[in-house]
Amino acid sequence: MQGLQEKLFGLAAWDSGKITDEWFRVHFDHAADIVHDWLGQSLNLSKARLLNFGCGDGITDLALVLRHGAASIHGIDIRREYQKLPRIAREQLGMTRLPAALRFETIVPNSPLAGRVRAFDGIFSWSTFEHVQRDKVLPILMDLHACLRAGGVFFLQVEPLFYSPWGSHLGRYVDVPWHHLMMTQEELWRAIQAYDGPINPTEVDFGFDDFGVDGYKQFVFREYQALNRLTADELVDIARQAGFEVLREKRQSHYMDMPIPPTLQARYPEDWLRGNEIFLLLGKT
Repeated sequence: MQGLQEKLFGLAAWDSGKITDEWFRVHFDHAADIVHDWLGQSLNLSKARLLNFGCGDGITDLALVLRHGAASIHGIDIRREYQKLPRIAREQLGMTRLPAALRFETIVPNSPLAGRVRAFDGIFSWSTFEHVQRDKVLPILMDLHACLRAGGVFFLQVEPLFYSPWGSHLGRYVDVPWHHLMMTQEELWRAIQAYDGPINPTEVDFGFDDFGVDGYKQFVFREYQALNRLTADELVDIARQAGFEVLREKRQSHYMDMPIPPTLQARYPEDWLRGNEIFLLLGKT
């Protein structure tokens, strides 16, 4: 029915002027533009079949269709946040229905895709691989390599990297750079529990209300504990082990003027402590 409506009437009307939520705005504008810029150099998104590994709430997928003309995106995730997308799109864009180009699926963690899906022209992943269990990173990348057609490309982004100032993903609660490298887990959890101030709107996702204030603190702390702590170099090396060719790479350090505590200077390389983000365009020959 959704596809038929779209054939008859076109995409549902939408208006970005209605956007009020900053989490939505960042993923609808910033994230989607970067994914398009990196994938669009190799693929015509209006004809390509795309896979989003770790699609979350699906906002970036929606933007790629609406703003960049993507024709087919299959978003997968181990959670079901994307089920909120019809409501979110209605509230933030005034849309009455989602584009037929979008398809979402919940998968069992670490379950293989290859062999049950048709090969994709492109794959992308936005701030997901830092959450993958360390010993599963290589098998998952190998599986994604098998899901990509020959000549296809995979855009992979991670931010923040673990050893960077806010690599804990807990900066919304602890406003001390590199706090996670200087505090014990018990001290960190106590600081999170004690925080009762505002949270940066760009870091309040649409799952916040599901947990409540205290429940969300517990959720993000568990997420912190599960981070795989991969460095940029390790990620590149594992991608190559999985069979990918690195076509393009960009690393960003946003905190060059921030003084590194002497205790950390003695323990970690400076490029780990300052390296905040990595962009990779991987190819399959």
